[in-house]
Amino acid sequence: MEKEGLLVPILIVLVILGIILVFVFSGDNTFKTGNVSFQYPSSWSQDHTVGEFNSTALYSEVTLTKDVAAGNTTQTAYIVLQMQKRTEGVLQLPSASALAGNTTNSSVSTVDVAGFKASQLANFGPNLSQKITIIKTQDFYYTIEYITPTGALNETEDAYSTILQSLTII
Repeated sequence: MEKEGLLVPILIVLVILGIILVFVFSGDNTFKTGNVSFQYPSSWSQDHTVGEFNSTALYSEVTLTKDVAAGNTTQTAYIVLQMQKRTEGVLQLPSASALAGNTTNSSVSTVDVAGFKASQLANFGPNLSQKITIIKTQDFYYTIEYITPTGALNETEDAYSTILQSLTII
């Protein structure tokens, strides 16, 4: 009888431990370097980092990757966040709408990211999809871009949204 009485509490403890382990291992990772921080799903890997993402850096970059099954092969999806110092003077680039207007399956929009207005361009093809968000601050340009096999678009878009929603620029 005593063994049966202990069985229920032991099972409850094991279930609670199992739930805790699921939350610990399925959570998001955090990137924090210099003036930039964001969260990204733990299923993505930090491939490499360049620079310190601080006010003295000319250029900084972090690349996240995830291998995805695409038919009989494995391909890599990429999310890249870059920060580069703005130069003095004026650089005349074609407008985002002119660039996207010359591309099929593309879109241009303005979004709020980390308290800044940002331009967002996207292009969705049969094999490859790409989206870039461009943030202009007083001293820097920040770009957050994904390039992914179209078969992994939903997973990549979810990770990209997590990054944009959690992005902090100090």
